[in-house]
Amino acid sequence: MTNGLVFQLAKEDQSQLQKICKPAQLVAGQVLCEPVQHEPPKVYFLAGACVALMVENQTNTLAVGLVGSEGVIGLGAVLGSGREHLRFRVQTSGTAWVAESADLALLLHQRPGMLWVISVHLWQLAEHVATLSASVQFDDIVTRLAYWLELSADRAQTQRLQLTHEQLAQMLGVRRVSITLAAGSLKEQGLIAYQRGALDILDLPGLRKMADPERPQPAI
Repeated sequence: MTNGLVFQLAKEDQSQLQKICKPAQLVAGQVLCEPVQHEPPKVYFLAGACVALMVENQTNTLAVGLVGSEGVIGLGAVLGSGREHLRFRVQTSGTAWVAESADLALLLHQRPGMLWVISVHLWQLAEHVATLSASVQFDDIVTRLAYWLELSADRAQTQRLQLTHEQLAQMLGVRRVSITLAAGSLKEQGLIAYQRGALDILDLPGLRKMADPERPQPAI
């Protein structure tokens, strides 16, 4: 299973987890973990797809996290937290390994050592959500867009992103015109190019610097 969380498990834990999982193809725009009558809740170990953690109401949307092949979606039902307070919307189509929540809960009861890896993942996810939430409060739209694009490229492992301005506006919780102006600024600086729903990152180090000028840049 090509998933970062699973890779950290002991070999026997990986083998037992594989037995309760099935491969699935996730499609951009698909919403995961929505309650469906007579259908058990599921857990998704992402292996190519990227999923945005969304806060939504009748008039507004805002992404507060983005999970790729390093993580998993749907642990709330497994850990007994009840109804999820976030919506999980697929941003980038791709593969995942899917298990029923009850099966994973039983496996964790039988092999409690797996909980340590899951706990570390959830703590890292909490820090990630906190970082994005702080960005909403303190950063301008250009900086926030640069960070989201950098994050999307990292999670999807590609610098060509199938994202429209409307989708980005929903993710950042702003008007479409604000995304158009911010994307135009990044394009003028030679950091990105875009047309017909496809966005190419031309200068990833430059985009990282725009997203966080104080972060040390990796050697090239």
